[in-house]
Amino acid sequence: MELGVLLAIAIGVMLILAQQKRAGGGASPFGYRRKPYLLSKAERSFYGVLTQAVGDKALIFSKVRVADVLAPQKGLNRSSWQQAFNKISAKHVDFLLCDPQDCAVKLAIELDDASHGSAKRQKRDAFLEQACESAGLPLLRIRAARGYGVVDIRQQVEAVLFPVQQGSSLEKPEQVEGQGVEVMAHEQERADNQTERQAGKQIEKAPSGAEVAAQPVAPACHQCGEVMVLRKARSGKNAGQQFWGCSAFPKCRGAVKC
Repeated sequence: MELGVLLAIAIGVMLILAQQKRAGGGASPFGYRRKPYLLSKAERSFYGVLTQAVGDKALIFSKVRVADVLAPQKGLNRSSWQQAFNKISAKHVDFLLCDPQDCAVKLAIELDDASHGSAKRQKRDAFLEQACESAGLPLLRIRAARGYGVVDIRQQVEAVLFPVQQGSSLEKPEQVEGQGVEVMAHEQERADNQTERQAGKQIEKAPSGAEVAAQPVAPACHQCGEVMVLRKARSGKNAGQQFWGCSAFPKCRGAVKC
């Protein structure tokens, strides 16, 4: 008799606990808070310039998980696939540019601040560059700064999305007349004098101070960081057109449309 009563009580307690558990829905005992901003102040500053630079040519996404953009190569066994996935599952890129029509992935952008100088971060950056390269995803690294130029960012983005190819709109550096035209006034005068003598024409006077000041500021090379100089294609369908070429040529062959 007593055994039956105890058994009935035990069953009743178990039913009550089960009902309470279902009512609670398995809620987490931890609380969370909402962060005020998705981007840091430095990232928001760059994002504003990036939106102006790309306009309606691309969609901009921020803090994108690498595993949502890259995937391990096919043909790996289960263990190798999992290891490759684990290496990218917790990493993200600062910004991602996609085609506005179909959201096709076009370009990843990393904003390098002071934290990228640590050994651990450099190892992470080297892995990310290797992963993107193996997948054929362009990765543009831009050093964080207090201010950015819209034109400069646009040129860097376009230089990666539309690299200069042989027979494209820009000629190869080997086809450039001379060693390039510096923005400085005396270099401009020297280039003009050489060109005019070769053509047998009357030498024009050096540009005035106002004309020199109106010339565009030379951007930094997107490949090596050196200052770029104005160059002029001397042959092909774009003969006579100017473009920015890296001052470190031939060591670096970076080029950007004017």
